[in-house]
Amino acid sequence: MTYTIGLATTFHDPALAIIGPDGEVLFAEATERYLQFKRAPNCEPDTAPRMESLLKRYIPADAEVAIATSWGEDFTGFLDQMSRAGSFTLDALLKLSPELNRSLVPERTERALIASLHQGQQRAGIGTLLGLDRAFGKANVTGLTRFGHHLSHAAYACWSSPFTDAACLVVDGMGETGASAIFALEGGRIREVKRHRGRESIGFYFGLVTDLAGFDQAKGEEWKIMGLAPYGKTDPQLMALLRRLYTIEGYKLSFAKADVVQAVAAEILSLRPADALDSGWADLARCGQDVFAEMMEALLGETAALVPSPHLVLAGGCALNSSFNGKIAGRHGFAEVFVPSAPADDGNAIGAAWLSHAQRNPDWRAPKGPLSPYLGSTVSTEPFERMQAWEKRLRKLAPDEVAPVTARLLTEGKLIGWVQGRAEFGPRALGNRSIIADPRPADAKDILNAKVKYREAFRPFAPSILAEHAPDWFENYQDAPYMERTLTWKAAVRARVPAVVHEDATGRLQSVTAERNPRYHALISAFHDLTGVPVILNTSFNIMGKPILHSAEDAILMFYTSGLDALVIEDWLLVK
Repeated sequence: MTYTIGLATTFHDPALAIIGPDGEVLFAEATERYLQFKRAPNCEPDTAPRMESLLKRYIPADAEVAIATSWGEDFTGFLDQMSRAGSFTLDALLKLSPELNRSLVPERTERALIASLHQGQQRAGIGTLLGLDRAFGKANVTGLTRFGHHLSHAAYACWSSPFTDAACLVVDGMGETGASAIFALEGGRIREVKRHRGRESIGFYFGLVTDLAGFDQAKGEEWKIMGLAPYGKTDPQLMALLRRLYTIEGYKLSFAKADVVQAVAAEILSLRPADALDSGWADLARCGQDVFAEMMEALLGETAALVPSPHLVLAGGCALNSSFNGKIAGRHGFAEVFVPSAPADDGNAIGAAWLSHAQRNPDWRAPKGPLSPYLGSTVSTEPFERMQAWEKRLRKLAPDEVAPVTARLLTEGKLIGWVQGRAEFGPRALGNRSIIADPRPADAKDILNAKVKYREAFRPFAPSILAEHAPDWFENYQDAPYMERTLTWKAAVRARVPAVVHEDATGRLQSVTAERNPRYHALISAFHDLTGVPVILNTSFNIMGKPILHSAEDAILMFYTSGLDALVIEDWLLVK
């Protein structure tokens, strides 16, 4: 009986997953949630104190444990050679240029990221080993297996999808040989079709646009470009400059040489408005998003040519571009598009674990997806038991009261922290770690930003909608269980929910079903019964710059130090 620990150990967004003997995902969570450190750069996903409690909860003491991680054996060996040659020392890094290179990142930064990646690979599994010793006084570890980075992306995305046959495109910042790869899912098995080689990276391109617009890609602020883009206009000068960065011949994408990249970046910076750092540069965001779409179109065309299929699976960090994702279905022969809940590097914890499991069990096939995203930690209600003695505004509701009471509070304009069940795996709050509000008042967005979220006014809030009503509210409706795509609201309903209609009349929706999330579905249904609107405003339960909450204490702190009006954790209700 073998359990598998999957580790995502890239220099950003580390995560861990625990897979049972039958291939079931027992637990998966990004490290940032536990540490409350946004993106958790260069942090171990499996520190011993963290692992001890997880191992006791999910793995029997006498079980064998296999450890798996992304980034392949050959690549890891190459990094070892670079390390032995002294390439990752401070002295070596100081000798490198801080100027942009063909990868669209500073040369020194790129080498430092690779050094951090190497360090993560060296540490992989050590925390699990020590955690097993702490938990059981022994460690029945069968070994550590490394799998290709893009293969791990593909495994997680394909095997969590509802498809048994599909084309799969992986696009991110970097892999072992390049920044994109194409796979085929055939009868549940994954086959690599083409691995792109070279430094061409759409992920790094989008990061460069983020920095040039006045944001910070190191903090994961690429989201802001997508939110800001609809407020901008297409500027021919900016489009021409961005298009100098790359060429497309057929399906082949190539980036310019370093001197051209540096010149383009300098000219764009010379055009940046003085207020860009405060309000963002909307025109560059718009042009940057448009050029991103041009490059992705080339890769999608190549994918369709190599793996013709009505089904597309999209993975890698670039699959988080929800604005583009919503425009793919119906083109290139792809009738249906699937993007998992954690398409970036955190998802590789599950991908590597599944690859390890499949290697030991060749006949295994993943169960039909989509995989539930509710795979993370639960929140203890013990603090509320203690608070009862002194907090008179706290009460425990009957289970059947939670939805109608919360819905009534929403209709009264209350901003509510909503915590139920297990945490979501991935960057989106999907109704278990959410702040929710009534989407009907036009000023709800501004109030929420001013009182709780403290973020830029241009960033949209998402709608959670009852899936059974969604075709009546969105044009060309597609099921969206993970908020992975934006769709256009029908013109006739936009005025009914102005707080979740973005500047371009889109919404990054979550399709909610009773099967996928019964409590959240019951809440929205209760709100629908009161208002006739099957939609609520949903945003992540955090403040700007912090990860989504991890514990009851996190939620309580936010409640007392922000403008939240109510807090609902499981059956407990706390109001101001």
